Amino acid sequence: MFWFRHLLLHFWFLGCLYSAIQAWRVDMPTNIKGLLNSCLAIPCSFDYNEYPPKRADRVVWYQYVSRGYPLVCDKWHPKDVIDIFREKTKVHPSTDKKSCTLEIEGVNWNHDKQKLYPWVDPENVGKSTHRFYDRTVTIEVVGQPESPQIMIYGERKVGKSVTVQCSAKHTCSIHPPTLSLNITMKDKEVTNTQLSDYTSQTTLRGTLVLERDFQVIECTALHQGGKTARISETLTAQCSINPPNISSVSTEYFEGVPSKVTCEASYTCSKDAPVLTWNFANMPVDKDIKESGSLQKTVSTLTFTASAKDNGKSLICYATFPGVPTQEKSMTIRVKRNMLNLDWSFTTPGSVTGMKGSCVIIPCTFSYSNAKPAGLQVAWYLYQSNGRADVFNQNQSNILSRYKGITRLTGSVSDSNCSLKIDRLDTSHNEDKLYPWVDIKPITSYHSQGHSFLDKSTKIIVSDYAQEPQMSIIDVPRVGDQSRVTCKVQHTCSSAPPVLSMNGIPGTNRTIDSLLSDGIWERTIERTWKVEEDHKKVECTVRYPGGQSAKSELLLQVECPFETIKMVEPPGELTEGVAKSVICSVSYKCKKNTPTIEWNFSDMQYLQKNKISSNMYTTESNLTFIGSLEDNGKSLTCTARFVAGETSKSSLLQIKKYVPVEEELNEKDTFRVLTADVPARFSALTQSCVVIPCSFQDNEDQPLTRGIWYKKTGGMVYHNARSNVLDHFKDRTKILGNLNEGDCSLEVDDIKPFDSGPFCFYGEKGTNKYRFNNSCVFIVMKASPETPVMSSVPAQVNAGSTVNVFCSVSHSCSSHPPTFSWSVPSINNDVSDTEISRGVWKTTSTITFVVAGGDGLRNLSCTATFWRGKNQTRTFKLIVEGTMKYQMQKSIHVVIPVVILVLILFAVLGIFFYRKRKHTDKRPPPRPEKRRSIWGRLSRRYLEGDREKPPRPEKRRSVWSRFSRLSEESHVGWQNTRRSFWNRFSRRPNNSTDLTVSYLSDAEVVVCERKENKQRYPSPKNNQRRPAPPTPEDVSLYGNI
Repeated sequence: MFWFRHLLLHFWFLGCLYSAIQAWRVDMPTNIKGLLNSCLAIPCSFDYNEYPPKRADRVVWYQYVSRGYPLVCDKWHPKDVIDIFREKTKVHPSTDKKSCTLEIEGVNWNHDKQKLYPWVDPENVGKSTHRFYDRTVTIEVVGQPESPQIMIYGERKVGKSVTVQCSAKHTCSIHPPTLSLNITMKDKEVTNTQLSDYTSQTTLRGTLVLERDFQVIECTALHQGGKTARISETLTAQCSINPPNISSVSTEYFEGVPSKVTCEASYTCSKDAPVLTWNFANMPVDKDIKESGSLQKTVSTLTFTASAKDNGKSLICYATFPGVPTQEKSMTIRVKRNMLNLDWSFTTPGSVTGMKGSCVIIPCTFSYSNAKPAGLQVAWYLYQSNGRADVFNQNQSNILSRYKGITRLTGSVSDSNCSLKIDRLDTSHNEDKLYPWVDIKPITSYHSQGHSFLDKSTKIIVSDYAQEPQMSIIDVPRVGDQSRVTCKVQHTCSSAPPVLSMNGIPGTNRTIDSLLSDGIWERTIERTWKVEEDHKKVECTVRYPGGQSAKSELLLQVECPFETIKMVEPPGELTEGVAKSVICSVSYKCKKNTPTIEWNFSDMQYLQKNKISSNMYTTESNLTFIGSLEDNGKSLTCTARFVAGETSKSSLLQIKKYVPVEEELNEKDTFRVLTADVPARFSALTQSCVVIPCSFQDNEDQPLTRGIWYKKTGGMVYHNARSNVLDHFKDRTKILGNLNEGDCSLEVDDIKPFDSGPFCFYGEKGTNKYRFNNSCVFIVMKASPETPVMSSVPAQVNAGSTVNVFCSVSHSCSSHPPTFSWSVPSINNDVSDTEISRGVWKTTSTITFVVAGGDGLRNLSCTATFWRGKNQTRTFKLIVEGTMKYQMQKSIHVVIPVVILVLILFAVLGIFFYRKRKHTDKRPPPRPEKRRSIWGRLSRRYLEGDREKPPRPEKRRSVWSRFSRLSEESHVGWQNTRRSFWNRFSRRPNNSTDLTVSYLSDAEVVVCERKENKQRYPSPKNNQRRPAPPTPEDVSLYGNI
């Protein structure tokens, strides 16, 4: 029995050691970077479930070596610390007494590759003491810090504001780096954040007002110890321009008196500065540039001196912006005229316009150079070339018939007012020119010779056409707000003004009458109304006493305002893989301006719905956000995009790692406890399925009769009685394994974002229930599937070559593995599944394909489609070469037969010509020096030396007949040996000698080896037959030697 007791003691010791290990947990990085000459804070924390220390605040750090315990930090024994860390280290104080963070000041190269570990309460060590040296941290000293990052949010338009953010990562949380920007910002804010990878991040955020279209933003991070890192980003903004505007002190100008008129055009960028010009280019102009905030103005001031002929003309200012069509602004010139006559003068307008059937007032003032005499009388006359006619006098005698009874003075003569009112204008008054007389003596007492009132008279213009009223909006019409619109018209009859009316919008009216200048009044109607979305336009109608009317309309261009988007339910602190509902809501006034809310995490599910309340619309987007540890420190942003404009809201994500919690067993439970093997955390892709691996060992003979999965928070997830399962999980769960074999694996299909669990397993044997240790699993949700991994392929491939490539992806849905599709047709496609870890599988698709023709850049894509539709694609770039060679190789089986057929055809033709020429008459070949080229032999033209003409066209021989050996009648040729086909076209002489002599029909002398002249053709008188075709040689007898 001794060996049995020894075995029990051994198991007891291992159990104590295991419980001690599981009772404590130390959390710190395994590797950490430290910046040279800066500080380094190594984050460290510990926790325990059993064996609490006596002094939890007593933390000592050691150097990890094979033998001994070299001190790195010990506030009780600082002199025993090794040299490279002496007076440089201290443990960061903490309020919860479970922190073991180490701070190192002045990091140097001696600290590189040092492995350290903490020890809590080292003076009290026993059998249950945790083995702290099992977890160490290695320091990596770097000479340069990481570059900061710049992010810019907002509308990039000159004059607008954007948010500029600069962030720098570091490991010196006690002395974070100092961030600075080379720009002037407002609302600056500096935040420090602890990231999930045990590093820290310092962020400088502020608001920048864009004052120019191009600038470089530079962010500098100054770390402790003097190390700096910089990054710059170019910020470009959009410029805008405004049309020109004319302003003047007065609406009327005195004849001959200079007056200032100003034209200004505003813009946001100096490069868009316009050139301002006037249509009166001969008058002096002053130019200036002014700044007002982000706006710049180019101002042109014209010194305008009016003359009589300028009355009624337009004064125009032209603004020429770079790259934009010239814009202009104009105003009508009204000139007041002065006339000095004797010792008095009067001022009247050059013309007045009145409506037919209405009245008109001709404004008139006078002045004396000396004291004004008493008893002055004012008279008005009609200018005529042969005299004058009375229009008005104090006695109302001798008045022109068309003015009788309708003229009178409207002002007081004592006030130097000589204005004339004419009632009920008629077309007979049109073009009449009137002038006043202001004197004690009548006009007949003066000689008028040499003096004319024509250029000082006032022309009456009678119009039967009503001008359209002028409409304008005072306040910008925004839905839900009150706005004002005005309609105005000018007239010349204050006693019977025109009537204005508005249609198209409901509201209240206010009528305003004002005198613009002498004789010109303006009537204005102002309507105030509450703006609604369907208000499109407003009409204004003017009616004159003479019956004339005019109408104008104004498009309102109602603005639809919207509020800043709000994140109603921000994410807050999240756990990896756990779905959280995040809601963004934005309110607006117009239904037609319904926005689309977008999220910067586009691969996650969200639901958008619209609400209607009193005079307000609301669009709400509910995002089911599933975070991962990689998302920690990022921003979650929702953006509402309207027809015109957008608004955004962001929230910083804080995502922590899931820490499994051991299930507590209640001693009062009647369950029997067994051991199961279920992973504490398991990943799953939403909308797909997941197979949770589960196994257990049961040494009893009777197998489990029922396996049950339940949610830790309550409710059955799987039960063979469907009615016991929660509605949310009905028909989506099943046990894939065989309980008799200890396999309790669970499949959950169509994973929902909130199916994270934890889920636990227990079994039943009849009436007995069995609970299992390590039987609970937490599902870490993933919104996006894994990106496929593709094997490397050559960057350059030849067309027609065969390429092998595989594409693989990992998943946790072994019952429904993903399928693959390729962008190229394949010769074969092998799909295999491999379990890379418990419950995690890798599906691989291996294909062999032939590279298609077509030189250039081509894409090779592999798409993995997961169960229920989600997919991911991986793409490689290939450069295809050798398409021409490949096409030739493909067509070689067609080319070779064609070439053989062509060669056979040539051979047949050669035999045919050879046999055809075999029986022809022999003609003497030409001398070598006289032979013609191949083309010359085929041509019908003769050489320059041939003086005879060719045969008549009707007697010419065909091309094929020229190759024939048959000669014409009565022709006697040389009988020579036959030559090969190619020798007939050769210029090389024949080596064989033929001395056979024959006679031609017209020969007179036969000489051997001598040259004599002879006739080229027989004489037409001796021989009427057509001569034989001439040969190029001019000989009577010759032989080939």
